[in-house]
Amino acid sequence: MFIGSQTTSTLLDVFRTGLTEVIRATGLPAEVKFNCEYCSIIAKGADMSNRIDMMRIILMAKNAVPQEELDKALTSTRVNGRIKYEEGLIKITLPPFEWRQLPALLPVDALVEHYCKHSLRSQTWELAVESYTDSDFNINVLIEEMKRCKASDLHLRAGNKPFIRVDNELQALEHCPALTAEDMHKFIFQLGGPSEIRLLETERESSFQYHAVGVGYLRCSGYVKQGAMGLAIRLIPEAPLPFTALNIPDVVAAVCYKHRGLFLVCGVTGSGKSTTLAAMIDYINERRRCHIITVEDPIEYVYTDKSSIISQRQVGRDTHSFANALRGALREDPDVILVGEMRDIETIRAGLSAAETGHLVFSTLHTTTAVDTVNRMISYFPQTERDLIRQEIAYTLQGVVCQRLLKRIGGGRIPAVEILLGGKPIVRDAILDGDLDKLYGIIEVDSDMRSFDQYAVELFQKGLVTREEAISACANEEGFARVISGIKSTEGRKLLK
Repeated sequence: MFIGSQTTSTLLDVFRTGLTEVIRATGLPAEVKFNCEYCSIIAKGADMSNRIDMMRIILMAKNAVPQEELDKALTSTRVNGRIKYEEGLIKITLPPFEWRQLPALLPVDALVEHYCKHSLRSQTWELAVESYTDSDFNINVLIEEMKRCKASDLHLRAGNKPFIRVDNELQALEHCPALTAEDMHKFIFQLGGPSEIRLLETERESSFQYHAVGVGYLRCSGYVKQGAMGLAIRLIPEAPLPFTALNIPDVVAAVCYKHRGLFLVCGVTGSGKSTTLAAMIDYINERRRCHIITVEDPIEYVYTDKSSIISQRQVGRDTHSFANALRGALREDPDVILVGEMRDIETIRAGLSAAETGHLVFSTLHTTTAVDTVNRMISYFPQTERDLIRQEIAYTLQGVVCQRLLKRIGGGRIPAVEILLGGKPIVRDAILDGDLDKLYGIIEVDSDMRSFDQYAVELFQKGLVTREEAISACANEEGFARVISGIKSTEGRKLLK
């Protein structure tokens, strides 16, 4: 880390500012060193955010200086320290001090400026942490705390306390001290071993899984911020939730009995897509005798073979890409294929091909509505291919479920969903004709489908969410009021005729 001083900055200004920056960015050091061309500062302390136990200033002297002169100069500052001239360097050791006592040390700055070979004003300083205060953190204890608080995520960053996300809101673990860069290095080593440390140091990004026995599986995403490592950890239960616990209409579970086609679960990050897909895969696992292949990045839920057999593959470890794994899966006798994410044109093309050739394919997209999902898939392709892609989607699409998580009354979260079901002539024709706006009306009038507005009303009327939460899931407040009153949209009324 480098910092620059101003023409008015004293040596102690540099030290205070630099140490504050080090603590904020990388955690609490036990020993730190400041270097510029003409001077070095070494400081140590058990809690350097409050007290410095030892501080030594080493500067290049203008000329040889008698020891008696230096002793007299230090005495005149009224600072009870030590000073020594040795081989062209002046070494000043200051007594222990608290931050509130820093102004009393200002006379030392004048002494340094007087004897230093060059003024230390307007210099660039390099800051290096020699060691950090040992906070004695145990990553598994933090994971247990995460589960106890029913948190979905844990955020660990050097220079900050641990944070957990409970019901979609971040909160600090106030009883924990701030983490250091050494803590983060230790955590990543404990969770992923030396290979993940090397990957993070070279690629600056890392994604891996860790099994906390009796707690769950962790999806760990490592990154680097301001030169120090950080971790975002998501807790995945050891077993998928039963489909009935998700409060999603049974018409979605009915898709699990299909033998071909494409089914997408969509929504923003953290909207519960993986949970819903895991419940559907496990539902098939219990009720059908088939071969299920999953391609994930990384693997989240870990399944146990029941009536079916499940082959889980991780991108980067077991295959080079989603598209490669999908093409290979067609030769591996699958009945059901789960693709973690449709993230590029090749994966979408391979997924549609698998669905066309008689496989049930599940996947996700980061879209906010069912109609946007269909439009997004088509938009990935060049204009010259879109008529063909519309045809493939029209005949293979089994359905789209989009999710938004709402705060449940009494605690926890519950999904609000929008459901578009394929396989119906009216849906197929709208996609073939490119008249995707027509799908909004189809969703609203079909008894098996739901719009976000309709489903939010259901949750509110069942007393599961507050009115404000329900409205937050709607396209607009007027739509919520319209559905409450039982009025269909204009497009819906046209479709009913």
